Amino acid sequence: MSATVAPALSPIVAQAVSFTAAFREFEDAPTPIREAMCLRAQYPARMGDLRPGDSFAGRMASGRLAYVGTIWWAAPPRTDRGEYAPCKQGGFCFGFGLAARLAEDPIQREAVEELAAFWRDRCTWSRFERSLASDVRGAVAQEGMVPSGSNGFCVAVNVDRLIRLGLPGLRAEVAGRRRTGADPAFYEGLLLALDVVEEVVRHHRDQARDMAERDAAFHPVAETLQQNLERAPATFREALQLFWLYTHLVSGHHPEAHRLDQALGDLYARDVDSGRLSEEEAVGLLVALWRMFSENGADALCRIVIGGMGRRNEANADRFALAAMEATRRHRGVTPQLTLRCYEGLNPKLLEKAFDCIAEGCCYPMLYNDEAIIPGVMRSMHLDEAAASHYYPLGCGEYMVGWAGPSVLCCGWNLGKTLDAALHQGRSSGLAIGPPTPSVEAMPTFEDLYAALMVHVRFAADATARYYATVFETVPKETPFLLASLLTDGCLERGKGILEGADHLGACVMGHGLTNVADALAAIRRVVYQKGLCPLGELVRALDADFEGYADLRAALLAAPKFGNDEDEVDELLVRLWDDINEAADDAGRRAGLGFFTVSSVNPGGYAMGEACPATADGRRAGRPFAIGHAPTAGMDRNGITALLNSVAKAGPANGGATTNVKVSREMFAHARPKVEAVFDAYFAAGGQEATITVVSRNDLEEAMREPERFPHLLVRLGGWCARFVELSRDVQEEIVRRTLY
Repeated sequence: MSATVAPALSPIVAQAVSFTAAFREFEDAPTPIREAMCLRAQYPARMGDLRPGDSFAGRMASGRLAYVGTIWWAAPPRTDRGEYAPCKQGGFCFGFGLAARLAEDPIQREAVEELAAFWRDRCTWSRFERSLASDVRGAVAQEGMVPSGSNGFCVAVNVDRLIRLGLPGLRAEVAGRRRTGADPAFYEGLLLALDVVEEVVRHHRDQARDMAERDAAFHPVAETLQQNLERAPATFREALQLFWLYTHLVSGHHPEAHRLDQALGDLYARDVDSGRLSEEEAVGLLVALWRMFSENGADALCRIVIGGMGRRNEANADRFALAAMEATRRHRGVTPQLTLRCYEGLNPKLLEKAFDCIAEGCCYPMLYNDEAIIPGVMRSMHLDEAAASHYYPLGCGEYMVGWAGPSVLCCGWNLGKTLDAALHQGRSSGLAIGPPTPSVEAMPTFEDLYAALMVHVRFAADATARYYATVFETVPKETPFLLASLLTDGCLERGKGILEGADHLGACVMGHGLTNVADALAAIRRVVYQKGLCPLGELVRALDADFEGYADLRAALLAAPKFGNDEDEVDELLVRLWDDINEAADDAGRRAGLGFFTVSSVNPGGYAMGEACPATADGRRAGRPFAIGHAPTAGMDRNGITALLNSVAKAGPANGGATTNVKVSREMFAHARPKVEAVFDAYFAAGGQEATITVVSRNDLEEAMREPERFPHLLVRLGGWCARFVELSRDVQEEIVRRTLY
């Protein structure tokens, strides 16, 4: 395919043709060089234009067909089936779903079909998928316990180092390493990648200069970009621009920011104290940046983490953190997802401001408890305290190590199907999804059932650990992810890309349905083994019938203890199950050679995975959503908010992480805020890990379902992220309404 592109091709297809030509030319070159040359074909061609009103440059053009990406979650392209499914991939990517739509245009059909044929076997996903052992491929399958997998990751790069060194300083650092490093091609690739970043900066600078001739508001934009080329940021505005542009290039539509308050606090304080900026102007710049997140980032991603133990120059970091929360209050958007890490001794003004924002229905910041989480991360991820203090919460419950370790988060685990397999000798919905285990007639005690469940837990843990081992084995052979590696601790020193050279390498599985499985086990134990209301075989027949004809039995199951009511009978079972799941994962990870391997209790896969799961013994009907995250099934927490949080706090933090959504009424926040704050303070003191609080009224939710046009800015916590309520599907809206309102 020629790099010379016919004028009739759309910009998306034209760029894909140029990208593919670069890949062809450098296909046999060292992987860092190949990636760098493909990045040159990708940027600035895929950058969007500045728009009137923009304070910062760095939009992405809509639509990506052929590109290098690091996206961490995927709906696989399934090219082996000849399908052009929508997908997000890591490494060298091709948008088969987009290609199918573009090929409907007869002018572009030939070029698009030629591109699709070329990338079908060459995209990193295809090469990775072919490397999977057949038994692992069979276990990580749509109809199984582990129904989804990808080959990507998420990363929070060292923004602090980016701001301190700037582009010239990074270039000098790489050049110094090139003279002494083990792999000259890696350092040469980094320098070429920096050339691409600088070309993007010049591209936008020239755009801004042209626009400034008509609109003087673009003079500061052009000047800021010029300074980014010449030096490390010396002003708050320069730092914001460099942060946004670089992290956006690293991650596409999911930029992440670990300890942004530390990175930007000193410049914020210096500019405000010197009079260069007023506090109002500084907050205005943040609102403008938040708008870039909203307009260019994916709704479920794009996090900014502030607070936390161990920040440099904490006083200035706190000043930035307060300004960031004020920007969030004004912005009232789904992204960026602001997270506040709390600890004993945190400036009380930060927590007060956080509750001010939450009270207004912002849903942000999410609150994380360092006192519980840091020791838990030390144990689950096998880290020392210094490394664990850099934990980065992804919002859905998962943790990674900011600056020093990617979040390789490729698999989702349907725990409801794991229990179903234990009740059906390794089968679910008639399909074999796990190893054979005893029939229900051979389970005379509850412990027999639990033992069968653990056979399937260990099976799923082993399959996913081996899946992740294949990611670490195959993906680095394709690309080193240069821009991410440059700002990830360990990579420069080792001369390797992020999936080989980062200080901390491991993986996490997203577990869905933990609460439902714990509730189901508690119900089985009470109804079958303690009260003898029916034999286990009859209960299984009721599940297979989706409770049709078994109304009394379902009522008994629903009446059994449910998580979220401070009842040890079920809470301790959930704690036991989660501990056992993570012990199985840790053992499997060690066998597979992973640095760590954990299972988090996350969401919102509970919607989709619940849809794919048969009925469960907690009384849930087939296809209904799972409980979302480390939280009760919607409406099953009936003993008050203190009981709910007591249940949640019982789970130890030494797992893959948790997220807990709580819905509080506007009236409660308005008239009893001190009591609300005291409740959450006690929750964190008891070991609670995280709280995400939605402040809303039931009347608003119900009216928004009837008259959505009146409630365009009504925000709710969906699961691991927020959403505009009126944009959700009806079934998800109904599930949110069912959640207990305190």
